[in-house]
Amino acid sequence: MASLDQLKLTFFEECSELLQQTEAGLSDIRDGQGTDDTINAVFRGVHSVKGGAGIFGFEALVEFAHVFETVLDTVRGGHLAASPDVLDVLLAASDVLSDLVQMSRAGDPIPPGFGHECRAALQQLIKSDAAEVDADDDSAAPADFDGIDFTPVFVNMDEG
Repeated sequence: MASLDQLKLTFFEECSELLQQTEAGLSDIRDGQGTDDTINAVFRGVHSVKGGAGIFGFEALVEFAHVFETVLDTVRGGHLAASPDVLDVLLAASDVLSDLVQMSRAGDPIPPGFGHECRAALQQLIKSDAAEVDADDDSAAPADFDGIDFTPVFVNMDEG
């Protein structure tokens, strides 16, 4: 069975490949050569980095990758256009993710607030997408539940 150190080494080697593919994919999209498969591959790359980082407890890496992945999913779903401004943020996020992987690999502590500006830019893209979706939403407002009595009921899951 492989040791934890061997598994981490394999993870970081895979990260290097995934990060190169992510940057190449984002560059292709920026240059007008990207396809749906390209954005899907970029999404899967960031998702894979996040998943592996989670297994090894690299929380700062997971948290940043999650926001990055969410924006990519929004682009992938067609809710956010891959405009030059969006791609600039995504390429910067790719650089920050790469830096986080390198620091994690070296065992260096992640400085407080590292990548904060980029993360904020990613979150702003998500918020702008949510605002557009809300503006396009013609569905009825949720029902008002004021005045309804509610009593929680305890269920013992150990019996049975």
